[in-house]
Amino acid sequence: MECALPAVFKPEFEAPLVREFFRDRPQGFFVEVGANDPKKDSQSWHLEQAGWTGILIEPLPELAAELRRQRKAQVFEVACSSPERAGQTMRLHVAGPFSSFDPNLAVTGLRADRAIDVKVRTLDEVLAEGGAAAPIDLMSVDVEGHELEVLSGFDFARWKPRLVLLEDHVSNLEKHRFMTRAGYALFRRSGLNGWYVPRDQAPPMDLLGRWQIFRKYYLALPFRMFRDAKRRLRDRIRFRREDASR
Repeated sequence: MECALPAVFKPEFEAPLVREFFRDRPQGFFVEVGANDPKKDSQSWHLEQAGWTGILIEPLPELAAELRRQRKAQVFEVACSSPERAGQTMRLHVAGPFSSFDPNLAVTGLRADRAIDVKVRTLDEVLAEGGAAAPIDLMSVDVEGHELEVLSGFDFARWKPRLVLLEDHVSNLEKHRFMTRAGYALFRRSGLNGWYVPRDQAPPMDLLGRWQIFRKYYLALPFRMFRDAKRRLRDRIRFRREDASR
């Protein structure tokens, strides 16, 4: 008889679960796209503390400077996007530590208060320049709604990541289907991150885990889409009122 084990966890369980996944290996290589704060909510800080090395990618100059100051990993002050946009500059909309190429930030209730132009490269280009070697142990992608563009500039067959943490609000199934087509299987969630591993290496899920994933990605999807649309509409109305009162 199967022992019911969860597949969905709160974000505070992510770091210990990652270490457990890698069996507390003292060495490994990570890539964090959208590194943001050097320590707070970092997917790689605890691994670096354990002896891992890696690459941090962050387009906001002030955050990139803090990463260089506080972290040992290589830091690339650049935004990653699709091959079609590589070599260009793009307008990044910023609200505090959050930034997005979409002026309607993925974080509801927040409004961009400034915009900057940032250099754009593919993730493949950054990894090659940083001397990354396959297989990459952990890759985290958290870029406020631009994840698909980042992944379109990443060669899965070349880099063979063992574990991908992909931020996904699951407002649609585009990211999940992309990862499935790339040969990866979803087996866990922590907070907003989906956990993907090569399909032939995916650990088995019991009935509880399969039910949690099905409910999150399929059963609750229409309700989540409606809820997100309502939040966006509420934000637009509030922002227009704020503009009108100035």
